Amino acid sequence: MVKKALLLVMSVSLAGCLLTIDSAGRLQSTTWDEADVKRLQIGQSDTDWVQVTFGEPSTKLVYADGKEVWKYRNRAKKNTEVGLFLVFSVDVEKERIETLSIEFADAKVTGYWIDEATF
Repeated sequence: MVKKALLLVMSVSLAGCLLTIDSAGRLQSTTWDEADVKRLQIGQSDTDWVQVTFGEPSTKLVYADGKEVWKYRNRAKKNTEVGLFLVFSVDVEKERIETLSIEFADAKVTGYWIDEATF
């Protein structure tokens, strides 16, 4: 009976150590945040205000009809290490890119959206 109890205690103790997960995330670059995006006003905000608030866009697209789309990117990486006690360890790295696109017509904001991609 004592042997079974000891075996059970050891099994439960080791089960907690068998699988380890360590995760850490970090921002690589940030050019905008949610608070600034919430301040965008369609028809009111203009190119000068956006330039001062968000800085120089990573990309500017100009269309034949005069509309422009400015793009700003945020990049973050997340590293996760998963291991099986003394057997193997795997590092998984994911990169997330959020792109804020702001559309202008006649120097006024006509729309904006956020796209997310994970690699």
